[in-house]
Amino acid sequence: MEIADILDARRVVLDLDASTKREVIEALARTVVSTHPVIDFDALVDALVAREEASSTAIADGIAIPHGKVALGEEVVAAFGLSRKGVDFDSVDGKPTHLFFLLVSPESHPSLHLRWLAHLAVLLKNPDLRNALLRAEKTDAVFDAIDKEERTLSEGQ
Repeated sequence: MEIADILDARRVVLDLDASTKREVIEALARTVVSTHPVIDFDALVDALVAREEASSTAIADGIAIPHGKVALGEEVVAAFGLSRKGVDFDSVDGKPTHLFFLLVSPESHPSLHLRWLAHLAVLLKNPDLRNALLRAEKTDAVFDAIDKEERTLSEGQ
């Protein structure tokens, strides 16, 4: 599993201008729909907001992984957003959230959805990766930092 398989450079937002959960979700959902026009924007936002209402997807350390399942076909799609000012995303540690990985999976593959969530959670445990993402000024820096962490993890297996 490699994030580059599901994250397209057109779905990386390094200047996320959002101050609420819904604004974050809408901004990242817009990038997903721009590359996957078969996905209904309103249905995607509704699925993501419903998931957030069930419980926050902010997992502390400035990270949130909003996620949902929609009619998508067979592939998983991700978007990444960086909010330099931070957003109150109801994180378990009570701190602002800066790094957002939006994960959209097909309704037909719940186990694949869980595998990608787990992969993201393992990657983002590393504070060096989180810091590199926070410092990213260009999309390439995001991909380079993630690729480096994925290679390190695969070498350790």
